[in-house]
Amino acid sequence: MREYSWLSLSESEIEEEYNTLKNEVVDSTGLQDLLSIRSKSDLLKVIKLFQEISPQQENDAYFRSGKHRQAFLILNNQKGIFDEELGIKKKHYLDANAAKEWKKKYQAIFHPDKNINDKTINYDEVMQKINKIYKRMVGKA
Repeated sequence: MREYSWLSLSESEIEEEYNTLKNEVVDSTGLQDLLSIRSKSDLLKVIKLFQEISPQQENDAYFRSGKHRQAFLILNNQKGIFDEELGIKKKHYLDANAAKEWKKKYQAIFHPDKNINDKTINYDEVMQKINKIYKRMVGKA
């Protein structure tokens, strides 16, 4: 059986691969039984699901969760190194309201009172760093 990079295929390429696959024997992998792929639309649904999930898994493979990854990026954000990964764009430096929205979003996630039972992240330190990043965005740092 050929190996496919399903994540990078366009819909027309997926349709072409589907037509090829339906004529091949795939029982050596059990893929058809496992995923219950009965039609092209089922295959498209499965592939789209993997396309959505795969980038998250690649990014979070080193961390316990996406939240742990975000905390790491915040704590290690120096001179805008991880701005892109944290969703910080040029508009955040130009518009105080956009910067404030960014700050509120991350404060809601990492507020120590909302994470009392989680001892794996130092939420006080993360909150201080969020405020420091916000001050840098609005020019008060």
